[in-house]
Amino acid sequence: MSNLLRRLKRLEAIMTDRSGFVPHSEAWFQHWNERYDRFLATRDGDAIQEMPPAYIDDLLARVDRETRQKEISARRGSPPSAAFD
Repeated sequence: MSNLLRRLKRLEAIMTDRSGFVPHSEAWFQHWNERYDRFLATRDGDAIQEMPPAYIDDLLARVDRETRQKEISARRGSPPSAAFD
């Protein structure tokens, strides 16, 4: 099993996508985060051209987690501010 894991890690290290980064690596996420931020700031469609579906899936999952966390916090949250007036 360790031989298989070692070979898999070696393959992952040499596999890159069109961005030049290893998919799902920290550098890969940083690269696509920066491109997405540039798109939001400029609305330049070239910034997100060829954005991989895996990044979009991760982005949607993060938004979903944050939304659920906010909903949970709101349910547990403090009483309305009017109660302290």
